[in-house]
Amino acid sequence: MFRYKVIKNFLTKEECDLIIKFSKSNLSLTKASIGGNIGNVDETVRKSKISFYKYEKEFPYLKNKILNEIKSNIEVKGYNIEFTEPFQFTEYKKNQYYNWHTDSSENMNNRYCSIVIQLNDLYTGGELELMNENEIEQLEKGKGNLFIFLSNITHRVKPVTKGTRYSLVNWFGINKIEGYKKTLI
Repeated sequence: MFRYKVIKNFLTKEECDLIIKFSKSNLSLTKASIGGNIGNVDETVRKSKISFYKYEKEFPYLKNKILNEIKSNIEVKGYNIEFTEPFQFTEYKKNQYYNWHTDSSENMNNRYCSIVIQLNDLYTGGELELMNENEIEQLEKGKGNLFIFLSNITHRVKPVTKGTRYSLVNWFGINKIEGYKKTLI
């Protein structure tokens, strides 16, 4: 059963560097909220800074590249895949984190899968971990890696102990294709 997928080197080091440079130069980062409620800041749960932006304006290939990767790695027959929100640029500095949570709830029920692109790897701590029942899986750190997982999976970002962690996050939803015919083949 699909739980998560890691696509190594999804973005080149140069693409990651360009996204970080653009984001740091052009976006205003604010304290991250929780539960999809803007302004609901609780630093006992989440301590980081974020900004939402339609990155396809500056990086027009990004969404199509992600969609192509999803379509070749995840089979969702009878459904269209669509991005539900702008990308979220996230910055975790030393001692910042996001405790155990899911990305789907009553406020965020249009999220089927979560997407995280790791933009750098020159930091310690800050590991992305998924929990399945009582088993914890740590995802492999790597600049340019793409992580795709179901949005209802409990996950966290452990505290950064040195340096700054940057990531690009998004979610996609699915909509049933009207008139889709199931086949045996």
